[in-house]
Amino acid sequence: MKKYLFNSFSEIKNKTRNKHILLCLDYDGTLVPICKDPSLAKLSPETRKLLIDLSQNPCISIGIISGRSLSEVKDLIGIEGIIYAGNHGFEISYKEHCWVHPEAERTKPLLKNVVKKLKVQLNTIDGILIEDKGLTLSVHYRNVAGRPAKDIKKIIQNIIGPYHETLRITSGKKVYEVRPNINWDKGKAVIKMKHLLNLREEILKIYIGDDRTDEDAFKVLREDDISIVVGYKKYSKARYFCRSSKEVILFLRCLKSFS
Repeated sequence: MKKYLFNSFSEIKNKTRNKHILLCLDYDGTLVPICKDPSLAKLSPETRKLLIDLSQNPCISIGIISGRSLSEVKDLIGIEGIIYAGNHGFEISYKEHCWVHPEAERTKPLLKNVVKKLKVQLNTIDGILIEDKGLTLSVHYRNVAGRPAKDIKKIIQNIIGPYHETLRITSGKKVYEVRPNINWDKGKAVIKMKHLLNLREEILKIYIGDDRTDEDAFKVLREDDISIVVGYKKYSKARYFCRSSKEVILFLRCLKSFS
């Protein structure tokens, strides 16, 4: 059973004692609240300052892992010296190094073609938002009224049907995503980030996320790591939960005080 984060502080504090921490954070719904328009989900100056302070602690390495494109999430956070993973970990950047999954790179021309077809068929639906993120694409329907989500999914399925061996559909909060049909996810991205940072095996991993895509990361954490889901979700494999992105920020303040 998941434990409420703020009823478990002595336990968490003990886990972090004398450990190097790899702190992995999702962006939307975790560091910032979900917005109807993703472009409005801006990091507050206070949260950015908190992340800078944490990143300057020699015992903490910070990774941001988001479904947004790598360039976008780096612009939104704007902190040097931390590691970023965009497109659910298909692309990872640390300092001057940038790693892109080679199989995902090969699907980019096909995704461009799919984006064009989606725009033709979906742009007549009021409130639809199509994001071309290079290695993946997102179809947001949060602002769509009077059109069932399953209808939108059916249109996407029909377009990518001929490419089912190369592309697949996943779903998130009021969004469908088309991504390369590759055995890769946020969990594997966390392990890749650890290797790129050259961290030892015995580090403590903390992962905080709010979406189904974060479940893959929760699954790769060890029993003594710390997994936190934002919002209580029965299906989640996280060991702890908090209620909102505001509580995430409160937890990060606490982590700064006792790490």
